[in-house]
Amino acid sequence: MTLLPVILNAFVPIAFVILLGVLAGRTGMMKPSASVVLSALVLDFCLPAELFNSMATISLKDLPPWSFFGGTAIGLLGIFALAFAVSIWGFRSKLNVGALQALNASFPNIAFIGIPIVIAVIGKAAVPYAVVAIVISSLLLPPIALTLLAASSPAEAQHKGAVLVLSSLWGSLKQSVVWAPILGVVFAFAHIPLPPYAQASFTLIGAATTGLALFALGLLLTGQALKLSAAATSNVLFKTIAQPALMWVIGLAFGMTAEHTRVMVLCGALPTAPMTAMFAIKYDVYKDESDATILLSTVLSLVTVGAIIAMTM
Repeated sequence: MTLLPVILNAFVPIAFVILLGVLAGRTGMMKPSASVVLSALVLDFCLPAELFNSMATISLKDLPPWSFFGGTAIGLLGIFALAFAVSIWGFRSKLNVGALQALNASFPNIAFIGIPIVIAVIGKAAVPYAVVAIVISSLLLPPIALTLLAASSPAEAQHKGAVLVLSSLWGSLKQSVVWAPILGVVFAFAHIPLPPYAQASFTLIGAATTGLALFALGLLLTGQALKLSAAATSNVLFKTIAQPALMWVIGLAFGMTAEHTRVMVLCGALPTAPMTAMFAIKYDVYKDESDATILLSTVLSLVTVGAIIAMTM
């Protein structure tokens, strides 16, 4: 397949559904606040069903090697740590602001955008790699950010660091988008077959994941006011340029296959996950910067991901 059809197949459907969400919000057919309900439906039901089904029915030989697990973790944590350092020492931010700036700069939107891009560019055989990246990012980045946010909250100041870390990690593990694929891996390792009607049931609700997620993202973007700042610009550069570059270097250093490196780089180039805005609202900090980061990184990623597809063909 030539380059242009690959890029068009990857982006046109995604852009179309996002624009439908934007149109629904701009015309008043749906309120931007409805994106919260749609996102909850995707994250709590549709996506977990799809992830569980994908992992429970996978052949263990199709799982990525441990170098992929480690490389992805290093790529995520490396940018988180670097962005946190820039926020604390460069922007002189407080701990809670630094936590959200680091999360905005490093947490990729694999769940909403990553899976359809990976399927369009590489094929369904690469879906388990994207699922692994979702699990790793969900188990690492939100717990660290939530621990830092809680540590800076007066209500949590009396708790010790270990308690905060364990509490945040347990909070991540309780999310169905995290434990569902892990449970699927258990089924695969134990060779527990899913009956055809079970597979069909999970497939039915899981098939709604991509469309609903992208529509919700478009709806969410209509409710965001773009307020440019040095912090938001820094986040976008970290997310869409520095992170995929780091993933590429890691892939070379670890001697990964071209396909595994490609998935890592594509995931690294994805825009910031909308979940960061939810954290900002909950803790009432860094809201404008989070909104701007999500919007700008989503727009810029259309260029950067397309460029990465072109360079890795």
